[in-house]
Amino acid sequence: MPTDQPKTWYVSFEVPKKVRKTSAQRRPRQSESFSTELDAKRLARQKFEQGYIVSAGTINPCTPRRAISSTLIHHWFAETSEPPFVEPASFEDTKEADLA
Repeated sequence: MPTDQPKTWYVSFEVPKKVRKTSAQRRPRQSESFSTELDAKRLARQKFEQGYIVSAGTINPCTPRRAISSTLIHHWFAETSEPPFVEPASFEDTKEADLA
């Protein structure tokens, strides 16, 4: 039986007051939780591009704690979630290292 990953990230979003419609006033702010930062970034970027006010962060007791305010959300989008690709050493490189 597969176990679900714990949800460690949240994204909170709000329609700006000047854009808000009468039907949206019942729930002006909503949030969703995610198992990975990448999934959280995807929704946050989508809502941000739609004009929503977006903030995000980690859910307690997850460490390290992160809280990304709406004013800094675009910096979070620019962060790389995956480590940079590094080409593996060739066989010749490892042979030379062994001889030294």
